[in-house]
Amino acid sequence: MKFRRHTKLIRSPLPLPQPGLLPNNRWLAVITRALKTVEVLVFKVLQFFDLYRPQKSIIGIPSLATSKFALIQAAVFNGTQEEVLGYRPRRLLHRLLKGLPDVEMFERVRFKIALPDQPMRTVELGTELKGFIHHPLQWDIRNLPKMAWLRMRAAGVATTVGNLQLGDYEVISSPVFFLNEEVKWVIISDIDDTIKDSHVALTTARREILRSLFQGHYYKYEAIPGMAELYQELAAKGALIVYVTSTPYQLAPFILKFLRQANFPDGPIFLRWLGYNRFGHKIRALTRVLNHVKHHRCILVGDSGEQDLQIYRRICEVAQYGDHVEKILIRHVPGTPLPKVKHQREHSYKSVDQLREKLDFILSS
Repeated sequence: MKFRRHTKLIRSPLPLPQPGLLPNNRWLAVITRALKTVEVLVFKVLQFFDLYRPQKSIIGIPSLATSKFALIQAAVFNGTQEEVLGYRPRRLLHRLLKGLPDVEMFERVRFKIALPDQPMRTVELGTELKGFIHHPLQWDIRNLPKMAWLRMRAAGVATTVGNLQLGDYEVISSPVFFLNEEVKWVIISDIDDTIKDSHVALTTARREILRSLFQGHYYKYEAIPGMAELYQELAAKGALIVYVTSTPYQLAPFILKFLRQANFPDGPIFLRWLGYNRFGHKIRALTRVLNHVKHHRCILVGDSGEQDLQIYRRICEVAQYGDHVEKILIRHVPGTPLPKVKHQREHSYKSVDQLREKLDFILSS
């Protein structure tokens, strides 16, 4: 029954990405902002008497930019980066529920991005109820660099009495990668069970979810041997690696740490908002990228654990997207049904060596 429901969702008309903020519950936002105001005022008093000083982290997430927009992404956490990654939470609730990341709501962040021959762009955005920021900044520019840096600065907590500065912030800036003429290939890759062993089919069971809520296993990731080296070779041949994952924004620090330590090439990352299911999220992310490719050829890489083949196949049914997709490459995850290919661009593989053979036309160029 679950498979049928998922299939029905995938076969429905493609939801195109809409600009603007993700939806929020209005009344819940009012109540939460009021509680946040009380919390901030209490901490302001404690900070004044030097009894406690809040520490927070603003962590930027690598994003994608084109001649029409730049996707601004960041998450705000309670605690320093070392505390977040080492899982030493400051609030009692998050010490008990270790699988519940301690994000900060209603934080205001000021972003600045500088481009060649363009005036400095500045925008201030808030995490609202979500604890993260996901905002497409609209513009119209011509000379696209390969990469730019998104600078961030805390603008205070949005309370019912205005923005209030509270505590110290550790800011981790993030790059913005441009889909420019230098990009020869666009490799859109899943993460879970595609480049890292996640065993999604097992860990998403109710029993495992409940256990991870109290034990917390989300920060332990293992790369599939050989994938980082292969992606580095593809990047050296002019490919832009775009990562699309069902991992929620709340776990962004752990995904970023994994990609960095496993030596995967830098590239835009599309994480999931928990208000969207994983299937709708991947379709939205794919359409956002494929809507803006021009002369680029695209490769879609996924696995058999999360129905990536069905999602990619549905995307390619739209002519403007399918015309840009050169290959669909699906890793067969042990314990899942063998993917049944239906189109000449669809291929399955079981090992990194087999994947390398499928991509030899890029690697040998």
